[in-house]
Amino acid sequence: MTITDADKAYHSIKERIVTVQLQPGAIIQEARLMEELNLGRTPIREALRRLQAENLVEVAPRRGVFVADISLTDLQKIFEVRVEIESLCARLAAERMSGEMMAEMHCLIAQCQARPEPDKRWLLQQDRLLHQLLARGTGNEFLYREFEQFYNLSIRIWHLALNRIHPEDINIEAHGEILKAVEARDSVSAGERMREHIHHFHQTIKQYL
Repeated sequence: MTITDADKAYHSIKERIVTVQLQPGAIIQEARLMEELNLGRTPIREALRRLQAENLVEVAPRRGVFVADISLTDLQKIFEVRVEIESLCARLAAERMSGEMMAEMHCLIAQCQARPEPDKRWLLQQDRLLHQLLARGTGNEFLYREFEQFYNLSIRIWHLALNRIHPEDINIEAHGEILKAVEARDSVSAGERMREHIHHFHQTIKQYL
């Protein structure tokens, strides 16, 4: 699959937004992005249109392009959608995920458990990889795209509160319980464990906003 300049711009700008290197409400300067990414104006603008469709960017006529803001109302709405999408992902993964992908999940969880004082940013990256594996394990690319959009919206909130959260708040251990259900091919239990995990995220992050 060919990676276009617009794809490169999209992934790079999205990563900066999701990890709050570009803060909520910040103006996006096209010229600066063109210089930093060594890309032309057209791919940058195409990337921004894609990010606007994913609710990560807002366009204000005659004012410019801004990183989308975050509110408690947004958090509730994101939770309502994400809990349904990811519990479905877990249920389907229990039916379809390959042994190789399960082994990869085991490896990621073991890496987290082996680090005595894990860095919170690193833990968030591991959490992201674990959720992505489960979503890919469904074998449904349409569902994966929906998962990716709402996971990115929610993980941005974690990064916004990064200085206030504790490593245990990220709750990597919950993935072990989800994985047990997936390995047992117990789709009902896998969905329930994921629902509990997303609910824990929602309740925890509200304390820090």
